Amino acid sequence: MVTMRWVLLLLLGVEVLLGVEVMAYFDPRPKERLEDLFDRRSELEAFVNALRRGDPLVLILGLRRMGKTSLLYTGLGLAGYPSIVVDCRILEEEPFISYTRFLEALEEALNKSLRKYRGLRSVFERIEGVEVYGLKVRLAVGKKKVSLHSILEGLNEYGEERGTRVVVALDEAQVLSRLRGVRILPILAYAYDNLRRVAIVLTGSQVGLLYRLLGRDNPSSPLYGRVVTEVKLGPLSLEDAERFLVEGFKQYNMEPPRELVKEALDLLDGSIGWLTYFGAYSVRHGASRETLARMLEEASKIALSELENFLRLRPAPTARRYITILSSIAGGARTWSAIKRFLEVEESKRISDSILSMLLRTLIDAGFVVKTSKGYTIPDPILKYALQKKASYLKRKYK
Repeated sequence: MVTMRWVLLLLLGVEVLLGVEVMAYFDPRPKERLEDLFDRRSELEAFVNALRRGDPLVLILGLRRMGKTSLLYTGLGLAGYPSIVVDCRILEEEPFISYTRFLEALEEALNKSLRKYRGLRSVFERIEGVEVYGLKVRLAVGKKKVSLHSILEGLNEYGEERGTRVVVALDEAQVLSRLRGVRILPILAYAYDNLRRVAIVLTGSQVGLLYRLLGRDNPSSPLYGRVVTEVKLGPLSLEDAERFLVEGFKQYNMEPPRELVKEALDLLDGSIGWLTYFGAYSVRHGASRETLARMLEEASKIALSELENFLRLRPAPTARRYITILSSIAGGARTWSAIKRFLEVEESKRISDSILSMLLRTLIDAGFVVKTSKGYTIPDPILKYALQKKASYLKRKYK
């Protein structure tokens, strides 16, 4: 009976053993409890303090799989304010996002919040274009579509009536750079200036694109010059990454060979998302080099799928150029001139400096490349691994 329960707990990702609740570092879902969140205490404190002191706009920034969503949910729970989280990731694959499609994502988020904060019902009943059915809302679309402005106004009234703040979070907000049918920046600027009971939180893994969406360096942007609080997440240090794996395995009474842990650390390079994936995979399939190899193959499919979502929005010749640049960096090219030589050899023609600069800037904005004091690099260790293995396949696909 105990053995069967143990197996079921592992399969379901539920961290309760014989009635004793334990932490869940290897649960691949976003964390919501402080005890499940590994480290990140300084970043979490900065986020919660920003909400509690009334900062109107907060950004949670970091490359893919750095734990932004976990920090968001854990921080919201600690701050204790009513919150609405719109998962913009469900819109990532769409080349252009209509306002109607955005309202569908917002409607889903509002319904989740309404079940938790039932007092919101009276607010939504007063907003034109919002229909309330029990603990569900429906947002009007078409000619009589509801305005985002009126929803934020209603949430601000809710906060005033109850003496609290309401947090509206857009997870992976840079996706909204493709939003059509509504200008979101003036709405955010209005909320910043006038809605004292509403806090806006934006998370972003494509930091350059998010900055461009907000017009951080554009004097004509409605948000230009506003003070914005930023919480940045980076990879774990080698010591912290090792501690994460060791402590995570202990939660399942596992002690993998030290050589296996070291190999995983060398390959996964402090990415807490991929370390979590490796841990969860090992819990389910056994901690071994064979499991690590299988995990790398599965993870490579995920990383390449994310890259292809980016490439799918570009013409095939441009997509192929991005693949060539990425494969050159994955192969060891670090300098601008080395990347240019690689691209010119690949295409058997000269490439202008301005074109290469534009291509690199786009990859940096999208978070696929970073530029450090040592040159250009691919920050995602699994994407780098996948490109080393499958760049030729991708080039053929976008020929």
